[in-house]
Amino acid sequence: MIRWVKHWLDKLATISEKRVEEYGARYVAFGVFSAVNYLIPMYMWSEWHANDISVYTVRIVAIVLSFILSVSDSWDDSLKKYRPLFWHFTVMFCLPFLVTFMLLFEGVTLYWIVNINIAVLFGVILLDFASFIAVYSVGVILGVLVSYLLGHISNVELPNYLVYPYFYMMVFVLGILIIFARDLSKKYNIRLKAMRMLAASMAHEIRTPLSTISMILHGLDLNDIPEEKRLKQLAKRDKALREVNCVFNTIDTTLTKLAFNGNKYLDHEELSAEDCIRKAIDEYPFFQEDRSLVHVKIVKDFHFFASRDLFIHVIFNLIQNALYQIKAERKGQIYITVDKIKKRAFISVKDTASGIKPEDIDDIFKPFFTLKNEGTGVGLYFCKSTLRSMDANIYCQSVYRKYAEFIIRFDKSW
Repeated sequence: MIRWVKHWLDKLATISEKRVEEYGARYVAFGVFSAVNYLIPMYMWSEWHANDISVYTVRIVAIVLSFILSVSDSWDDSLKKYRPLFWHFTVMFCLPFLVTFMLLFEGVTLYWIVNINIAVLFGVILLDFASFIAVYSVGVILGVLVSYLLGHISNVELPNYLVYPYFYMMVFVLGILIIFARDLSKKYNIRLKAMRMLAASMAHEIRTPLSTISMILHGLDLNDIPEEKRLKQLAKRDKALREVNCVFNTIDTTLTKLAFNGNKYLDHEELSAEDCIRKAIDEYPFFQEDRSLVHVKIVKDFHFFASRDLFIHVIFNLIQNALYQIKAERKGQIYITVDKIKKRAFISVKDTASGIKPEDIDDIFKPFFTLKNEGTGVGLYFCKSTLRSMDANIYCQSVYRKYAEFIIRFDKSW
């Protein structure tokens, strides 16, 4: 039973996480606002429901949920994968559920009609279209069900003088939802499609001349050149080939990021964490002394089920980001650790360059969010989406100006 519940919780958490990545979530702001909003009226109008414990109970639960959400930045990393699901649950309880419960308890009044519209408007602002429909449907149904079980359903007949204002406000708010929420989702999809087309076009244009250059370099006959000059020319040729291969690798990685849609791949196989890290280090096109900046520590190897090529691209992306920060700050090292403690298997990629600002931590895995001037904002989003298809997840721990550590944790390993 417990495994079944955890299985469905994980599935719901994955769905919530994907919606939050695309639309965003105001964890702290909503948590603080909601807690204060439900706390103050308990003292201002305490005489209204002095003898009814259920009204106080639902308000206290709303306050507790909101407070927990407001401090979610300090949650343990193992719990943060449930934060988007907790966000949707808290919004559901504090808005549609609580408003429905109170409306049925007190009856239809202008005060609660206004509250309904405020709750709907809040949902329009906070949630994407699909999440809004799901969260508010569940909230209203639970509100009616709990009210019925407690015997708190009062007169819900809408007075005639409130019919037109009520429907006008509802149509107005729902109009905002349909127009603006759908427009935001449409813009996101158009932008992603445009980036994919642009990347594919650029890749085609760049590959052709690079392939020609590569063939010419491989076919150079240096035997007739004097020994001293021949060694210099060989060194230059090898360097040029490495740079060409680096560009090929960048093209492949970028296209993989943009083409990946988060679905489970059919080429998954059993992999060794140590073998994948070693292979990624061997194949990554380091420049000059960059390889000496990377330090690998295998504490305890483990196995997992995934696509080898995709997982190596994830490691490539993390190494690339770390090297970018090191070069920008002109200091730092990269530490890659593989370990398994009891049932918790993880791979850590840590750089000691500049770290990440606390206010940016929640945004770095969102699509199109980037801290680089020339970045696309799809790298870490690709990492998270890819790892999710492998029953894994990625988190970031950082102390600004000291380090940034990306931790990949595997739900299933052996």
